[in-house]
Amino acid sequence: MRCHDFRLEGYSVSDLGSKITLHLVYDYHGAERAESHIEFHGVEFYHFLHTQSAIIIDIEEEPLTSVIKTEEALLTSVDMQLGVRMWQTGPMDYLRNLTTKGCHTWRIQSAIGFTGFIIAQSIAEARKSTPV
Repeated sequence: MRCHDFRLEGYSVSDLGSKITLHLVYDYHGAERAESHIEFHGVEFYHFLHTQSAIIIDIEEEPLTSVIKTEEALLTSVDMQLGVRMWQTGPMDYLRNLTTKGCHTWRIQSAIGFTGFIIAQSIAEARKSTPV
């Protein structure tokens, strides 16, 4: 998947929230424009902060266990305010339910401001990127 130094042009949420597509573009002076559209399927949770002007460095899979532990306060807060599907009684139930469903976690690394992660079943590039 092509994402290094691509700018986050936007993202879309579809299929009743179960699919998120990152729309990335490599568009720098003197370089050929390239696009990359990365889809996450079977999305259970996502959290993005500071999406404006984000330059993506990498999308790395992280162990589900460590992300649930690191993001426990956020997940608990969101569950109390809005409800988190499959949460039940707390983070350990949530982890067990996500694991049973075959979910993984990807953290999106950025050079400027943006931070985010997605809990989903799979990731794939929707269309091939054009060469840079």
